[in-house]
Amino acid sequence: MADMAFCTILARNYLPKALALSESLGRHGSAHPLTVFLIDADTDTDLPAIEGVQWMFPSMLGLDPRTVLDLKMSYTLVEFATAVKPLLLQTLLREHEQVAYLDPDTYVTAPMDELGPALDASEGGIVLTPHYLEPTVPGARFSEGHLLLVGVYNLGFCAVDRRADAFLNWWWGHLESECLHDAIAGLFVDQKWVDVGAVLFHAAALQHPGYNVSIANLPERPVTRDQAGYLVGNRGERLRLYHFHAFDARNPDELYNRAATSTADIIAGSEALRELCHEYAAAVLRFDDKLGPQPSYIYDKDTRGHTITPRRRQAYRTALRTSPAGSVPSPYVAAEADAYEQWRRGAMRIMGRLIVSDVAKGMRCALPGEYRALKRRVPKAANAIRARYVESTGKWG
Repeated sequence: MADMAFCTILARNYLPKALALSESLGRHGSAHPLTVFLIDADTDTDLPAIEGVQWMFPSMLGLDPRTVLDLKMSYTLVEFATAVKPLLLQTLLREHEQVAYLDPDTYVTAPMDELGPALDASEGGIVLTPHYLEPTVPGARFSEGHLLLVGVYNLGFCAVDRRADAFLNWWWGHLESECLHDAIAGLFVDQKWVDVGAVLFHAAALQHPGYNVSIANLPERPVTRDQAGYLVGNRGERLRLYHFHAFDARNPDELYNRAATSTADIIAGSEALRELCHEYAAAVLRFDDKLGPQPSYIYDKDTRGHTITPRRRQAYRTALRTSPAGSVPSPYVAAEADAYEQWRRGAMRIMGRLIVSDVAKGMRCALPGEYRALKRRVPKAANAIRARYVESTGKWG
């Protein structure tokens, strides 16, 4: 860990979690400050000086400023934060031999001693953590079938060295325009792409059960503890990195707040896990109190206060793809407010076409027999709809 730099990407509403991560890294052997990349800030003018933290912003990635504005509008918060991951890793690799990305809601519980050697031994200079290391048990809340939707690897963690440059270029080549949470298109932001890239660029899968432990893989990695700290798995290996996905620090006895049913029984059944959750919650709330209220995501509204919906972002992506370069006004530039408002009102036509396109794709997936029957009965109409709405949207659709 002493030679490896660590980074994370977030909007300011997640800042207390990132600072809890930074503190845990420092406590367990990181010699470098955590690079905290804020997607909704441009300078550190109103940010606190915090030991163990180095701030970075979208303007520091070497992209054209207009490209950055287009990305902010084209993508939701999560899509934008995951899209710039390969660029951030490349930027830090100019200064460091090894860099690891950690989601802001991960928490280090012991020195990650295996990480550097695993990266050195990897063929492609890439180390990833699979969601599962063993087959899932029948009746589990999460199973291998879930991976068909989200990908084999949990990209809340990845580590690279300078041999990974070709992989990072390839990854950004897709994420620049295809970092979408779009089940119809088979995309889950950055993760599904890495299923492909792991093969093409010879990534190594870290088999140690103590990395990127989360609610999804707890059945194969139960948390216990001894006098030295937390353990995981049936062989009692050291827990290194826990991923508190969808965890509310103000309700630490509920492990996951997006489930249809309560997950409190999981914590109640493990005193060690309960202790870990309360430890992490206390750290997050301490920084939350220290920082005070953080602004909501500023790129969810245009300069006149109109909320930007995911469908309007989709229309904007389509307009960027089909219009001359530089001709689509930005919602985030006050001088372009009139032009953007005109575009916004006219975008209803694009949005309508995109809705029809998604309905047609959804029908083809959900009702394949009925869809084929419809094509046989009214082939001209079906082909006209497909040509006008489905195929014309291109990869953005």
